[in-house]
Amino acid sequence: MSTKTISIRDDTYDLLKNVKREGESFSDVIDRLIKKEKRDLSAYFGSLDNEALLEGLEEDSRKIREFSRLRI
Repeated sequence: MSTKTISIRDDTYDLLKNVKREGESFSDVIDRLIKKEKRDLSAYFGSLDNEALLEGLEEDSRKIREFSRLRI
């Protein structure tokens, strides 16, 4: 296996060090953090079946989008 030297900021190094698990190399940490795990979304189906709640979320989302356009 070859190695590469990369430069990262001290704060980034500290973040990586803090999430590093016992026995993991920094390469393992980076791999774990950047790999996208496939998730089974079927567990979430039906979790928001409350129509009033969904309408409220939709309205809040619309307002947030409007406010963000005004700040541009």
